[in-house]
Amino acid sequence: MKKRLARRLSTLLTAFVLLLGLMLPASAVHTVVRTIGDDLSALENTNSCYFNNPVAMAKDADGNIYVADMGNHRIVKLDNAGNIIGKFGSLGTGNGQFDTPFGVAIDNDGNILVADTANHRIQKFDSQWNYLTQWGSEGSGNGQFGLAREIGIDSQNHYHVCDEFHDRIQVFDEDGTYLYQYGGKGSGQGQFSLPQGIAVKQSPDGDRVYICDTFNHRVQVLDVQGNYITQIGGSSGDSSTSFTYPRGVNIDTNGDVYIADTFNHKIKVYNASHTFRFQTSLNLVDLEPCYPCQVLPLGDGRFILSDTGNSQLLLRNQSTVLRHVGTQRTTNYAFSNVSGIATDFSGNYYVSDSLNHRVLKYNSSGTLVYKLGGNSGNGGPGAYGINYWQFTSPKQVSYDRAFNRLLIADTGNSRIQVFNANGTWISNFGYGVFSNPMGVCTDSYGNIYIADTGNNRIMKCNAYGITITTWGGFGTANGKFNMPTYITCDSNNNVYVVDRNNCRVQKFSSSGVFLGKWGTNGGNASSNPLDNWGTGDGELFLPVGIACDSNNRIYVTDSSNNRVQVFTSSGTFVESFGHFSGSTDGFFSPQGIACYGNKVYVTDALLNRVSVFEH
Repeated sequence: MKKRLARRLSTLLTAFVLLLGLMLPASAVHTVVRTIGDDLSALENTNSCYFNNPVAMAKDADGNIYVADMGNHRIVKLDNAGNIIGKFGSLGTGNGQFDTPFGVAIDNDGNILVADTANHRIQKFDSQWNYLTQWGSEGSGNGQFGLAREIGIDSQNHYHVCDEFHDRIQVFDEDGTYLYQYGGKGSGQGQFSLPQGIAVKQSPDGDRVYICDTFNHRVQVLDVQGNYITQIGGSSGDSSTSFTYPRGVNIDTNGDVYIADTFNHKIKVYNASHTFRFQTSLNLVDLEPCYPCQVLPLGDGRFILSDTGNSQLLLRNQSTVLRHVGTQRTTNYAFSNVSGIATDFSGNYYVSDSLNHRVLKYNSSGTLVYKLGGNSGNGGPGAYGINYWQFTSPKQVSYDRAFNRLLIADTGNSRIQVFNANGTWISNFGYGVFSNPMGVCTDSYGNIYIADTGNNRIMKCNAYGITITTWGGFGTANGKFNMPTYITCDSNNNVYVVDRNNCRVQKFSSSGVFLGKWGTNGGNASSNPLDNWGTGDGELFLPVGIACDSNNRIYVTDSSNNRVQVFTSSGTFVESFGHFSGSTDGFFSPQGIACYGNKVYVTDALLNRVSVFEH
C-alpha cells in the first residue's frame, strides 16, 4: 500500500513538474538584471533631445515637424527651424504609449497617425495628441501587420501602410477599417521586397504613391490601387539611376522627389519628371549622414533628414548642413550602434560602440574603466580615424585568454587592432589583406581567426598576426560564405562562423575542415538571402553574433528575428529568448554576445543598449 501511494505521489509530482515546464516559456530562465545605454531622459531638458535612432518624419499644415524617435518610443515635435516643441509617448502598450514606433504621418484633417511597430498597430490622435482610435494586431491577415513601417495619406484621406515583412501595402479608411491591399513578394512591377518608405503625391489628375522598395533598390510609382506606373532606380549601386537599400522618400510642393539612399549615405533629388537634379555627399569630416532613413523637404530649398546611424537630425540645403538637431550620444553610458562585446576572466566587459568609433571597458559592476578611440574615446561622428589609437566602425571584440589581451575588428579600417587588457596598444595587422573584417576570435593557444567579411573567407593567423591558413570564398556550398560576420571557438578549438546572408552557422576544425552547419533549411542556403529566412526554432534570419559558454553551448544573435538562440556544439536547438520589443527583455537587432558564468551580455544595435541576462 505504501509503495503504491509513493508511486502515485511520484507520478503526480512528475506530471506537475512536466506541466509547470510546459507552462513556462523557454525564455523564462533568462532574466534581465541590467541594461546600459538606452535611457538618457534624465539628461534632457525642454530644449534638448537625445534621439535614439530617429526614423520617419512628417509635417503639418503649420510647417511643424514630427519625428518617430524609435529607440526612445516617442514622437518628437519640432518647429520649422528645428527647435523642439514637445515630446509625446513612452514605452508601453496603453493608449498613447508606443513600442519602437517607425512611422508618423499627418492626415488631411491634421490628425496624427503613428505606426506603433512592435505593438503591431496604428494609433490615431487629434492635433492636440488626444487619443482617438487604434487598429491592428500581429499576423498576416487583413488588417494585421508583420512590421508596420511608414504611412502615406491619399486625397481621399485613406491611409496606406507599409507592412514590410509581408511585402505589401494595406489601405485603411479614417476609422481604421481595412479596405484593400496591393503588392506581394517579388521583383516584378508592383511587387516588393521589404518595402519601407512611402509618400503619396496628391493630385486632381490622380494620386501617385511612391514606395521605397528597399531590397529591390528602387522607388516604385503606383496609382492608389497599386497599379504600376514607373520607377526610379532598380539596381544596386550609386548613380543617378541606382540606389543601395533606399529607405525614405518624400515629395515637395513642386513635385520634386527626395530619396534617402540609405547605404550610400546620401540624399538624391529628382524633379517631377524624375530627372536627376542633385545629391548630397557624405561629409567625411564627421561621417554624416550615416544611414539616413527619411528626408522631409521644407518647401524653401531646405530639407531635414534623419541621420539614423548618428541618432541626430540634419537640417540642410543642397550644399550645406545648416543645423544639427539632437545631442550627441557620447556620454560614458550611451551608445551609437553598439555592436560587439567580450568578457574577461574577472567579469570585466568590453563594448564596441561602432558609430561612436570607440571601445569602452566596464568592470563587473558596470563602472567605466577606460575608453579607447579618437576624440580621447569620447566618440561622436568625427571620432573615426586611421591612426593606431583610432577606429572606424569597430565590430566584434574578443578577449584573448591565452595572452590577456583584447582584439578588435576595426572594420572600417580593414584591420585587426590588438591592445593589452589595460588598454595599451600593442599592434595592428591586415592592411591590404582584409576587406572590412567584422569578426575576430582566438583559440586556447592564442591563434587568431578573422572573419574577412568583404572577401567571404576565414583567415587563421598565429598570435603575431602572421597568416597560417585561409578557407572559404563566396557561395552557398559547405565551407562557402555570403557575408561572414562574427566568429567564436569552443574549448576544443573548433571554429563557429555566422554566415549571415546564408542565414546559418558553419562549424570547422581549427585547420578549416568543414564539420557541420545549421540554420534555416538545415543550413542549406539559396542565393537570395530573403529565401533563407525562417522564424521557427533553430531557423535564422540574418544572424550576426555568436559566443560559446563554458559548457560549449553556442549562443547566436538571430538579429532580424530579434532573439538569441542557443544550440549544442553540434547544432541541436536548445532554447531561445527575447522578442521584438523595447521592453527590458526585448530586442531590436541584437548583434554582439558574450558569456561569463551565469550571465549573458547582448548588444542591441538599434535600441543602443547592452542587456545583461542571468540564467
